[in-house]
This record gives sequence, C-alpha cells and structure tokens, in this order.
Amino acid sequence: MNVRSILSAAVVAVGLATFAHADVTGKVTYEGKAPAMKKINMQTVPACAAQHPQGVTEETLLVGKNKELANAVVSLKNPPAGGKVPSTPAVLDQKGCQYHPHVLAVMIGQEVKVKNSDPFLHNVHGLPEENPGFNFGQNNVDDGRPIPKMKAAEYFRVKCDVHPWMAAQFAVFNHPYFATTGEDGSFTIKGVPDGSYDVVIWQEKLGEQEAGKVTVKGGKGELNFAMKPSEEADARSVNEKVLTLSAEGVSTEVCCENEKAAAPAVAKK
Repeated sequence: MNVRSILSAAVVAVGLATFAHADVTGKVTYEGKAPAMKKINMQTVPACAAQHPQGVTEETLLVGKNKELANAVVSLKNPPAGGKVPSTPAVLDQKGCQYHPHVLAVMIGQEVKVKNSDPFLHNVHGLPEENPGFNFGQNNVDDGRPIPKMKAAEYFRVKCDVHPWMAAQFAVFNHPYFATTGEDGSFTIKGVPDGSYDVVIWQEKLGEQEAGKVTVKGGKGELNFAMKPSEEADARSVNEKVLTLSAEGVSTEVCCENEKAAAPAVAKK
C-alpha cells in the first residue's frame, strides 16, 4: 500500500471516529399552566435581602414564557458501558443566600466541592439515603470544601440549617450520560456512542418520567419532551413544608410532612 492510500485510509478512519460519539441535544418543556412560584421573604436576614433588591422566588418549578423547563435532569436509562468519571469537580456554591446551581447532577466517584461566596455563615446539610451524609458550616468566603464522593445512584435534598428557604437537589448517576436543563429548557449530553437509548427526565416537583428513545447516529442525537404534571406532584405541592424565619432568627416549620417523606425518591439505576 502506497503512502497516499495509507493517508486516505487514515482520513476515513478519523471521519468514522468523529461520528462514533455525539452530543445528544434537545429541549424540555412543561405541559400545562405552571403554578406561580412563592416569593421568599429574606427581610429578617438583612445581609441576604440586600443581595436581592428585586426580590427572589422559589426555584422548585421554573417555567419560562414559552414553557421552557429549567432544572430538569435528562439521562440515559440504558447507558453504554465504559463511561468515565468526569475529571472536573462538580461545584455547589452558596451565593446571595441561595444554592447555585439549584440542581447539581454528579457521577458516582466524581469530586464534589461546596463553595461559599457570601462573607457570612452558611450551612450545607445533605440528606441522602444511599450515600454518605454531610453537614457542616462555612462561616466566611470559601473557595471550596470537598464532600464525600457519592457511592450510589439517587436523588436527594440539601438544605441550609441557618437559612431555611435555602434548598438544592443532588442527582447522582452511575454513568456520565446526563445533563441538566438551563433556563431555556435546553440540554446537552456529551459524548454518547452511536446507538438507541431510552431517556428519562427527573424534576423535583414532577418526579421521573419516561421520555422515549433517542437514536444517536452520524454525529447526531436529538430529543424534545414535555413533562407533565401528575396527581402525585400536585399532592406534594399542596403538602410541602412552609419554612419561615422568625424575627429572633429561629427556624419555624409549618405544615405537614417530615424530611424523609418530603425527600425525592431514590433514582433508578
């Protein structure tokens, strides 16, 4: 085989390799009329309120003007084998007396750090059922403190014991083929090998819903899905805890369910 033939074969091989993996993209929307999010009253903690002169609302079900659904986690139900743990740490920040991001998706074994961008005390209290728990304070600006690496797939809640309106959700997977939707409802699952996959989408108020199949071929994979409200989700909305902060700075819980009952269900592996 001459040099030209070798080079041509190499070019073909590179082209095939390029299309062996692709990004799965799409958009998640909400079906129906979205409920208005409750306003959060931070006035009893002036350092928090000062960072939100326009006010702030809860983030449990964020729906845009065109039904775009934020903070939904899209994942492959039957992922291919061999996915590697992301080398970049996942980061949960505490800024403006809120957790950022509101939903943090991570892989088992991935490094996870918790930051504090506020120059005053916060507390991060994880409530997993299958993974190591964590509960510690950060009393000033902190560039990142590691928490134990996750060991099992599940969804669980994180709260702040100092500011009771603060809450985030962790979504833990045993593979790297997942993504969280942005404010425009869009998502990108990177590096998916060619094939056909079942897709599930989880959102803290709507639970986990089957989104159908996506076929990855020729460097493309796309899926759009509208999440539906359910009776179970509506019941959780009615019975959820109302958290307030008294003038003395003491946390008060009004209404109904205990922490365990209010926590999201364990993720399907």
